[in-house]
Amino acid sequence: MKNTLFVAAALILGIGSPAMAQTRKFIAAQEPYQTKKLNVAILVFPVVQIIDFATPYEVFQQAGANTYTVAEKQEPIQTNAGLTIVPKYTFDNAPQPDVLVLPGGDGVRDQIANPAVMKWIQETAKHTPQVLTVCSGAFFAAKAGLLDGLSATTIYGALDYLAEVSPTVKVVWDRKYVDSGKVITSAGLSSGMEASLYTVSKVLGMGHAQSVALHMEYNWDPNSTYARAMFPDLYIPDELPNGLPRGSDLLSSSGDRDHWTITVRIPGEQDRLKIWENINASVAQSGKWSNSAKSATKENMSRWTFNGRSGSKWESVISLTKDQGPDLLLVVDMHRSSLDAQ
Repeated sequence: MKNTLFVAAALILGIGSPAMAQTRKFIAAQEPYQTKKLNVAILVFPVVQIIDFATPYEVFQQAGANTYTVAEKQEPIQTNAGLTIVPKYTFDNAPQPDVLVLPGGDGVRDQIANPAVMKWIQETAKHTPQVLTVCSGAFFAAKAGLLDGLSATTIYGALDYLAEVSPTVKVVWDRKYVDSGKVITSAGLSSGMEASLYTVSKVLGMGHAQSVALHMEYNWDPNSTYARAMFPDLYIPDELPNGLPRGSDLLSSSGDRDHWTITVRIPGEQDRLKIWENINASVAQSGKWSNSAKSATKENMSRWTFNGRSGSKWESVISLTKDQGPDLLLVVDMHRSSLDAQ
């Protein structure tokens, strides 16, 4: 009975399964051809983003690398979400890595002003063949001078500020990760998964990275063109919600690089005309969108135009209609203008 339960548990966990055995077999077969086990050091610090360091840790560990965390002090660290971790090494005793991972998080701002942290990054990077940044971890590399004259990316909300730290960097908006040779930078959060798998493919080979992705049950597409920073919902005025009454519910927000639609349910019996006036006033107040001269604001529809990044031209239609029952339905539809030359 115990053996039966063990076999069942093993199958559920993937232990001894053909797929896992194949992955382990290939990883083991590759080890004799490596001069030494790959060392991967991951910097951790107070208020580090969990996914930014944990995802690369998992990927590189699955790839058979000697993966370890490093911090200024070997003391418990509280991450952004309150999870407490204890780094394995300090700056003084950490092994020299082959890959240095610099994750992001709210703590980056304090750490790039920490001389001890920046000195360790600069000194370690000198002797490290590959540096990988995740999310706002790119600012570590920028501050350390590692991005000078290179192309790089970071989390979409911080892209505009990357050049302020590294004036000669070429900021990339339309890719989830960027390989500039010694330094690979990636966009926010989950981007660390793709960038880590890509780094494995670069250092150990594509088959190795594919095996890791399969074992992790991750549908990795190295040719994906997904880039959060390119979605037009980022152009929606921040002031728009100010025109909505309490209890409004965002039902959907979706689209692609050329189109975006958000739908909001406004609950209960409301003064429809007043809500409509507030919505349009909030958009106008932002100064980001201009009311289309060809279409005056009607009682339930208004048209707007605005310029996007690199001068791209956009049009938006805002409508307020009756939903089922007493509720109202607000729809904001954005699309590239036919006048857009891009």
